[in-house]
Amino acid sequence: MDYQQAIAFHEKAKAYGSILGLSNIRRLMYELKDVWKTLSIIHVAGTNGKGSVCCFLASMLKEAGYRVGQYNSPAVFSQREIYRINGEEITREDYASCMEKVKSACEALVERGEPHPTVFEIETALAFQWFYEKKCDFVILEVGMGGSTDATNVIEKPLCSVFTSISRDHMKYLGDSIGDIAKIKSGIIKEGRPVVTTAQREGADRVISAFAREKQSPVFRAEKLENDRVFQGVRHAFHPKFGEIKISMLGGYQLENASLALEVISVLKKMGNIEISLEEMKQGLLRASWPGRFECVSMEPLFYLDGAHNLDGAIKLNETLTGCFPNKKKIGIMGVMADKEYSRMIQTLGPLFSQIFTVTPDHPRSLPGGILAGEIRKQGMTGIFVPQIKDAVSEAYTLALREGAMVMVFGSLYYLLEVKEALHDITGD
Repeated sequence: MDYQQAIAFHEKAKAYGSILGLSNIRRLMYELKDVWKTLSIIHVAGTNGKGSVCCFLASMLKEAGYRVGQYNSPAVFSQREIYRINGEEITREDYASCMEKVKSACEALVERGEPHPTVFEIETALAFQWFYEKKCDFVILEVGMGGSTDATNVIEKPLCSVFTSISRDHMKYLGDSIGDIAKIKSGIIKEGRPVVTTAQREGADRVISAFAREKQSPVFRAEKLENDRVFQGVRHAFHPKFGEIKISMLGGYQLENASLALEVISVLKKMGNIEISLEEMKQGLLRASWPGRFECVSMEPLFYLDGAHNLDGAIKLNETLTGCFPNKKKIGIMGVMADKEYSRMIQTLGPLFSQIFTVTPDHPRSLPGGILAGEIRKQGMTGIFVPQIKDAVSEAYTLALREGAMVMVFGSLYYLLEVKEALHDITGD
């Protein structure tokens, strides 16, 4: 199997839909000799911030000299980007080689009359296979959706279970209340394994604590960082135990993610799972970067991308924009999935922008950009639907140059690649 054949198999597997539950992934991993059992895994669940926390963790462990596998979804810029070791994407050759093994396992299941694994189960199995073959010291494993019935939850003995901020998202699958969503996500808690969480809303914290007690798992909570300031493109803050920390990811919400990652490393160090110095921890935080999370892709005009795809993400993006650019005129580009609370997202972010160009991301769940623009206008703001994403980028870029404004692209991760490509066509960078 070559790379193109591997991609073709991956695309074909999308026809099998999305099925929550562990039966399929268990059968698939059994065919692959349950290679996940050899891996030391940090399992990360939550609503927002999972990718960033994984990135901070991987960067700190890499700084300490470890070989670190990292699995995140969904893919934003490249199918291979969801698999990384020490920050480097899987090669085309390794992708094809591992996919061939996964494909053979799928075929064996179908021959026995079992259901064909879904695309996410295939992606997860490929991750385990690659990390096993490359002999990773640690694996940072991000939950795809939910927790208890997510394919990544096939693992039984993680080093620890980590919870980023839990809020309302994927309500169709996970429930309408914070408590209901937290119950599903708490399914990653395993017997006697430590739980590390950021500060949660009361409903979520109560549920996590109850699940942890039931599993006799100790709970550790991340510290709140103080004295936040941005200086020369770096965000500085003070940690009660570790002193001053610096991060290059400028989103204000990244302080919460960085503190959570620090607590995870601190817990694992106390347990004797890792050896790492304070300097290595701090250097790892500073060197961490994560595409599409308040990412600056142009300096003139200022042009930022952020995967604020739900209400909680919109609230945090509002805090970042008002904190970092209080007096800068702002032009928005927005595209969302139809199942998001987009009306409330507009209420939260809309007043910051002089106008918002709306687009329709290329995804089956996308909300038509025309409907989104109509909702923006209904709320008394300027919403302009642009059918082609490249045209929206061009119009926003030109307007920002003329008016000395900045451009902020947000709403969904699924169209950020098209935005980057369109911007490249304009600037040549």
